Amino acid sequence: MVRLAKFNENNFIDSAIAVAAQCGVGAVSMAAIAVKAGAPIGSVYHRFDSRNAILARAWLRVKSDFREEVASRWLGGDTWAGVHGLLDWCRRKPVYARFLLQCADSPDFSSGLSEELLAAVEEEQAALDACFVRCAEAMPATTELDLDHMLLKFVLIDAPVAVVKPYLTQERPIPASVDAMLRASHDAVRGWAAHTTSH
Repeated sequence: MVRLAKFNENNFIDSAIAVAAQCGVGAVSMAAIAVKAGAPIGSVYHRFDSRNAILARAWLRVKSDFREEVASRWLGGDTWAGVHGLLDWCRRKPVYARFLLQCADSPDFSSGLSEELLAAVEEEQAALDACFVRCAEAMPATTELDLDHMLLKFVLIDAPVAVVKPYLTQERPIPASVDAMLRASHDAVRGWAAHTTSH
């Protein structure tokens, strides 16, 4: 019989995500990943040639999941659907959400990657940026494009992240009251923007 490998790439990517989410990206090392996975460190090196390579694969997994489940809702310009999707994603996948929070405050880990992996990271970021651009294009135009993009980023990302971050970092459930709070903020900002546009 063929003996199946006890550990595979997914085990180590999951472990890297978990370590980064819990302790920060700086805590991710080949040894920490091995300990988290319960695997010999040689098994990690057998599948990944560096810490940055496994972090990049982890980033790709989480970011593509975010894009498919959250940013895809931005495309029609329905900003509340995007905010609601982000809340839902954070509740269902808090480890992924904490991973992204940790990456936002970490040094760049893309150095030393293979050309193929670096291209994949750049392509994923471009795909996410395209979702934002398409949302902006679907919105009523203002006379100031920078203001338009700043408001959109605030509504879709900055405000929701600021509200959910304390719950995620403390590993507490996000309460239902957050939805009402963000809906009020969302509607107020959108209403102000519409008023500004019409004058």
